[in-house]
Amino acid sequence: MVGNPGRLNYTVRLIDRGEVIEYRDVNDVYRFSGGLKDKTWRVYLPGSKGQHYEPRELTSEEQAVVLPRIRQFLESRKYFGWFGRTYSVVIEREPPVTAQIAAARRAAQDFWQRRKKDEQK
Repeated sequence: MVGNPGRLNYTVRLIDRGEVIEYRDVNDVYRFSGGLKDKTWRVYLPGSKGQHYEPRELTSEEQAVVLPRIRQFLESRKYFGWFGRTYSVVIEREPPVTAQIAAARRAAQDFWQRRKKDEQK
């Protein structure tokens, strides 16, 4: 979905089989875990910001802009053509994760931090 041409342009899209919601505008790119489960779109906070997937909380200004646009995009998604049903959207804190997932996230964060340092050299 592309924003109004007269306003700030942005895109919202689903990536990784609908498991990640990506919001991109002229300022930055934001990614949130989520997906469609039990007839409800779930978007989990916190997300990541930037090219290097740095996890961080949204500021109140970002929340006021980014979250309503993501909600609008997901609520407008239709399945099975023009007459398909739509689903509600819930934005919530991410549930607890297993130790294995937490370790994988730490490793990914370390990788991106090393890569960011290498690019700055």
